[in-house]
Amino acid sequence: MKQQFQYPIRTLIITDRLFEPANQLADYFTATGNIYVMGMASGKEEAIEIAKKEDFDYLIIAGYLKNETNYRVIEELRKRHKRFLAVQWAIVDSLINIFCSRYKIHLKFERTLPMEQFVDFLRAHRNDPLLH
Repeated sequence: MKQQFQYPIRTLIITDRLFEPANQLADYFTATGNIYVMGMASGKEEAIEIAKKEDFDYLIIAGYLKNETNYRVIEELRKRHKRFLAVQWAIVDSLINIFCSRYKIHLKFERTLPMEQFVDFLRAHRNDPLLH
């Protein structure tokens, strides 16, 4: 039996190239019973549209974004006073480190690790001061 938590974690997933892994991640989150996927976006504009209707705790970037302008969604959403943590879910390499530094993404998670560990990672960071 799955353990239920009092407060669900709300996520928005953005990817412009790793659609199948992003869908698998969303399905896994849904199966946990306490991580909600508020939306899946294929680019900055779509993510902004979802954010107009939904609040979320994490913006999860699945893989690196092929269209680098999509990373600007982080700044755009913060300008709109959205409170969330951006998380890079990718194969952590030098390119990801550059993107994370450039777009002020403080949280990275190695995509090759088990999704169960990613869920634990999100739970561990849910009280991060950037969210509150």
